[in-house]
Amino acid sequence: MTHTGGIRLTRIFKRLSGAIAILAVFGGLVGFLFGGPSSLPEAIAATEGAAPVHKPDPAWIAPDQEAAKKRSQELVPFIEAVMDECQLCRQMRLREMGLGIKDTASSYFLLDSPIIKKSEDLYSPVRFKHNKHAAQIKDCALCHHRRPLDEGAKETTRCSACHQEAFRPDQPERIGLKAAFHQQCTGCHQEMQKGPTDCLGCHNKNVPDHKELVKLSDKPQPTEVTQECLRCHKAAGEDMLKTAHWLWKGPSPYTLNRSKHVEHGKATTAVNNF
Repeated sequence: MTHTGGIRLTRIFKRLSGAIAILAVFGGLVGFLFGGPSSLPEAIAATEGAAPVHKPDPAWIAPDQEAAKKRSQELVPFIEAVMDECQLCRQMRLREMGLGIKDTASSYFLLDSPIIKKSEDLYSPVRFKHNKHAAQIKDCALCHHRRPLDEGAKETTRCSACHQEAFRPDQPERIGLKAAFHQQCTGCHQEMQKGPTDCLGCHNKNVPDHKELVKLSDKPQPTEVTQECLRCHKAAGEDMLKTAHWLWKGPSPYTLNRSKHVEHGKATTAVNNF
């Protein structure tokens, strides 16, 4: 066999290999579309030598998430008396004790306390990775800045044990739980220039179910729907009256001799059938 003939055979084998791979994928596609025994992902995985696509069990629940939900609803007794020590003294004492990430009881918290939700419920809870923060900061005293005066109590306790209602007449110097969260988290993020510092950076908006809020007849008119929305969203309605969509004013770059006329629109000189 000549050298040229060998090159031709090599090219033919390469083309045949490519054609076989295409047919395998095409067969998987046909089976996927017409209900055959194999699916497209499985056909592609077979050609690449990969394992079949894993389908998660829809009934599975995350145990850490469920435990965090349950823990977030717990109410603990209010700690009235705390040890009086400076921040530096506490930091040095905890370091001498060797207190660190190995001593954390929970690695993940869901900040969804009923103490805060009792007065407002505008945002969804915050998912707080306790161990991640402890490993990065390496200073438990930055968050756990006080300990109970009772010698038998734990060295570190949850925030809601010392911070609860927004104002307590018997403890006027204590800020509420919501303020404690915001002051501690936002202040630290600003100082370190890491992490979110605005509401939507930590929370999602907690949009209420409008089925219980909206009051309309069985077959409402469009104007009734608008009036019902404006019953709660008056500010949004006022903002709407200032938009180009309502005023029909704005530049028209594709209109002859009107490309730079800002006042050209339905509100002034133009007419259309919309």
